[in-house]
Amino acid sequence: MYTLILMSSRKNSVRQHTIHRRHILFFLCVLLIFCTGGTGSVYYGFSQKHQRTNAEKELQAKTETEIEELRQEKRRVESELIDVNKEMKTIHQMTEQIKQALGILGQGGGISSVPGVFEETESSDETQQENASAIDANLNDTPEKQEALTPDILKQEILVLYNYIIKHQTQLDEYPSILPVDLQQPDGEKHTYWYSSGFGWRLHPLTQKREFHQGLDIKTRSGVPVIAAADGRIAQIKEERHFGKTIKIDHEALLLQTLYAHLENYADGLKAGQEVKRGQLIGYVGNTGRSTGAHLHYGIYDMQKEQWINPMTHILDQQPTIPR
Repeated sequence: MYTLILMSSRKNSVRQHTIHRRHILFFLCVLLIFCTGGTGSVYYGFSQKHQRTNAEKELQAKTETEIEELRQEKRRVESELIDVNKEMKTIHQMTEQIKQALGILGQGGGISSVPGVFEETESSDETQQENASAIDANLNDTPEKQEALTPDILKQEILVLYNYIIKHQTQLDEYPSILPVDLQQPDGEKHTYWYSSGFGWRLHPLTQKREFHQGLDIKTRSGVPVIAAADGRIAQIKEERHFGKTIKIDHEALLLQTLYAHLENYADGLKAGQEVKRGQLIGYVGNTGRSTGAHLHYGIYDMQKEQWINPMTHILDQQPTIPR
């Protein structure tokens, strides 16, 4: 045990208190617990504050990153929109040139419609009239006002061409617009070709005399598939002295006839009177008749004017490959 003595300075009195050891130990334990708890509370408070500060910094950094990403995405979308607007203007200019070439520009206006083809079924008559007026207004506006070109207006302009093409599908199908040789090989490679002789005056390679060449000589390997340049009907399959094995195809809608000469052979089952489609196999490049080497003599004859015309004015892809 321990004795605690308290003395008063005024009354000169003395008080004694007996304190057991267990009381002192209990007091020390309580004091230790209090100090430990206080220290832990202070540390916890600082820790929480630090965590909140770090969380706020991370949230701020994440927010700034997201804002920057949104800004970049906004700039990307704006750039794409600019590109889309440029493409729309280019398509608009192309449609105008096509309509002018087809002779359907300024011939009464409005939206042409062909029964049985694509139409705006969900649009009312008022909506179609508004679209037509918007097209006419856009065509007649100044370049500054034409900046307001919209997808709907562009769609209506293309619809005019689409309906026109459907209406004149037969004539378009019979137009000899492709190179009459199939250059694609089964292994994915392509045969090479070039024009060994064009349409017009030349020195004949055999006679060395000046004469008018009434077709286009397409030089390529022997056996390369020959295809129909357009839809039509086989008018003649015959071997001639000058042209060798030949095929003639009539394209009655346009009053044209295409000639394929110096063939090595004909496609299996091909016969006169048979209808063929553009791109259909009809024969193979060869060296029959009066020829200095394997090539296809390709000609286009205008049956109405009774004269040969330059095939180069009809072939859309005219870029020959360099021979290997």
